[in-house]
Amino acid sequence: MNLWIIRHAKSSWANAGQADFDRPLNDRGNKDGKRMIRWMREQDERPMRIVSSDAARTRATTEFVRKGFEIPKDQIQFDHRIYEASLETLLRVVREVPMDCPSVALVGHNPGSTELINALVGQQVVDNLPTFGVAMLNVPRPWADVTVGSATLVALHTPKSLSD
Repeated sequence: MNLWIIRHAKSSWANAGQADFDRPLNDRGNKDGKRMIRWMREQDERPMRIVSSDAARTRATTEFVRKGFEIPKDQIQFDHRIYEASLETLLRVVREVPMDCPSVALVGHNPGSTELINALVGQQVVDNLPTFGVAMLNVPRPWADVTVGSATLVALHTPKSLSD
């Protein structure tokens, strides 16, 4: 089974009074989203479902992911627990993925996304998952049995790592 851990694209800090939860993507975030769509469409392995934070920037990133991987809208689940989630909460969210789903994308935030990758692999493989960073992990057990150290990092891609 494959778990795609995706950090939201670059968000805007233009409106100083805006609540963190409501921050949209900035111009670079939207540009990176379009770049990542092209990359996602070239991938043989694709998630079948998306579980995403419900914050504005993750919702916008989820739409790029949905288009790039061609995931039907009815296979998107927004989960408020992912916003500002602890590692334990993120593990619970992963363990709740339906067994009939062999590949899922989790769209979230840092530091949780970085912590989840490192915990599942069982060692520090990522210092800081960049905005719109995508890590694909292989999880060779049922979702309900996912534990620390139970996954292998297969790939890590970022907008900056892609050629134009």
